[in-house]
Amino acid sequence: MRKLTYYVGATLDGFIAGPDGQFDFFPFEGDLAAALLAEYPETIPAHGRGPSGLDGVPNKRFDTVLMGRDTYEPALAAGVTSPYPHLKQYVFSRTPARPDPAVEVVDTDPVAFVRDLKQQDGAGIWLCGGANLAGQLLEEIDELVIKRYPVVIGSGIPLFDAPFRPDLFTFKPTDSRVFNTGAAITTYAKENSAPVLIRPTTAADLDRVTAVTVDEPVGWIPADRYREELAQGMYRPEWTWIAERDGRVLARALWWGRAGSEHPVALDCLYVDPSVADRAALGARLIGAGLRAFAEQGAAKAPLYNLTLPNGWREDPATVAAADWRRDAALAAGLTDVVERLRLEWTPGAALPASSGRLVFTEGTDEEFLDVFRRIAVGSLDGETRRNLAVRGAEATAREEVDFYLGCPGERSWWRIARTPDGRVAGLALPSATPYGRNVGYLGVVPELRGRGYVDDVLAEITRVQVEAGAELITATTDTDNAPMAAAFARAGYRTAQTRLIWSAPEPGPAS
Repeated sequence: MRKLTYYVGATLDGFIAGPDGQFDFFPFEGDLAAALLAEYPETIPAHGRGPSGLDGVPNKRFDTVLMGRDTYEPALAAGVTSPYPHLKQYVFSRTPARPDPAVEVVDTDPVAFVRDLKQQDGAGIWLCGGANLAGQLLEEIDELVIKRYPVVIGSGIPLFDAPFRPDLFTFKPTDSRVFNTGAAITTYAKENSAPVLIRPTTAADLDRVTAVTVDEPVGWIPADRYREELAQGMYRPEWTWIAERDGRVLARALWWGRAGSEHPVALDCLYVDPSVADRAALGARLIGAGLRAFAEQGAAKAPLYNLTLPNGWREDPATVAAADWRRDAALAAGLTDVVERLRLEWTPGAALPASSGRLVFTEGTDEEFLDVFRRIAVGSLDGETRRNLAVRGAEATAREEVDFYLGCPGERSWWRIARTPDGRVAGLALPSATPYGRNVGYLGVVPELRGRGYVDDVLAEITRVQVEAGAELITATTDTDNAPMAAAFARAGYRTAQTRLIWSAPEPGPAS
């Protein structure tokens, strides 16, 4: 296969020409000029070959040259319609005009054209410029030969005009020479010859997906769990996304949902191979591609990203580093709301929390629970509840909470309304469950009765209900900012097992 080489001169500050295409400030003299004439004679245009003693000198590296319209224009302006008659000349332009039969104007996709050109017989292909064409052909460039001149111009036309994609390719220097003029020629070879492909998986990718292992001190999904929950529909091929290059998986994102969910609920695991130069950038592209696909499929809400970390994780540099690039990826993908939560556990090794007997717990209808949810949401210290209140209002927030817990695996018969002996509503106790086990679910005290210790009685009731229903492990979560709730869990014998960072997309503001 033929090789595409971007052979070009550049200033120290990375410009190949001035703002208006000027390039007469590049000196062509001394030992640098001698080297270029000897090694790259075919890159000297026709009008300069005779004066340079190159008449009849054969091409050494290239037999084809590619130019953008702006690169070709200076020759046309000087009356030169075929600047490189000793090469096959292609000019890429959307305004096809063929001023010389030796020059072929290409108005189709440059990438497809060059891929076809590479398959044909011939010598090397020289990409002469300019920046826009080089940017479009970045994925097809196999080699860079940069003539770096000791000149700074401040502004101008850059080497490449392309979107920001730092993870796309890396180039390895293979040769570098400095000349007496102060100029240098550096040659770079592309290390990664194929672009990164980001896509959802299929059943055929299962072995490659499960072969990925995470060697960082963060929560992740091992192969056995993935396969088990894949069979239950909680992970799915279309919710599992990978980034690959040349058939190698560079990154993996596993979104999770309930078995009956139409759309995923949360991103459970994000991993980018350490060999990737910018792990956060590729992670952001992977998350973003998944979120866009889910939105196009009708998901009303972007899945959140849940990262599990060990206690005291900020004291471990390796854990901080693992969390940092994932944070940057989440933020860059638009998951800009963040909350830190504690995951707590109660086991039979802890004493069953005692109730003061000051509250009476009764069953209630869905509408009664809806009313209590609505009341306890006001003034809540829970971050998600406060955000939902600000965006949706108390009624919609309460309705969403009731609907969520009705859809959980826990028993509806466990729910209790807390009342004072005189019948006033004090709060609610809502034991629940996930596909993995029993949890506290939701608890709260109405605003007018807060500060009286009733939260301890409500939590004791939830724990009692779960234990009587056979639970040997009860989990709970609370925001790290919600110090009163964390203290209540500690008093009830719940210990902090993990910390979770949760990133989510900001909710749209209320309609005006």
